[in-house]
Amino acid sequence: MRPSSICILLAVAVLLHHHLLPGVEASVEKACRDAANSSPNINYDFCVAELRPYPGSGSADQKSLTVIAASLTKDKATSTSAKVKNLLASTSDPKTKQCLESCESVYEDLLSDLETSIPAIKEGRLVDAKTYLSAAVDEPGTCEDGFKDLKVPSPLTKEDSDVTQMCTIALAFTNMLG
Repeated sequence: MRPSSICILLAVAVLLHHHLLPGVEASVEKACRDAANSSPNINYDFCVAELRPYPGSGSADQKSLTVIAASLTKDKATSTSAKVKNLLASTSDPKTKQCLESCESVYEDLLSDLETSIPAIKEGRLVDAKTYLSAAVDEPGTCEDGFKDLKVPSPLTKEDSDVTQMCTIALAFTNMLG
């Protein structure tokens, strides 16, 4: 078989794959681009940087990418919750301690919402998933608001921002599922 014939066969195979199996495989870049186009609150570069290294993300379909995004959100929230507990143990300032106690409660709620949303996504209960992710997306902001209200510098600004961004991505991906 001539090299040009092989190239033509490969091109036809790729076209057939995309036409016969649309949406079976969603690239991280495409999913992140679609999410960023759907919401001005989503940073495309952050989305790709977070999702691309996750095992299995390169060959994941949209539903799997949505589960991955929610799982990454849960991982970030778990890490932030641990940081809150460590800061609470080492902080003596009463205002900072009050804010951190509020954040501890906020992150308990956030983790509960995420733990409920992930199986809902897997089971196709998208209304439930959207409800819990919508609640979770606002919770890191509540933590930050406590510091602003008491005029105390937040030691969690980056973490709260990253959790919010990741949760917003998970919600956008869930919305893209239907």
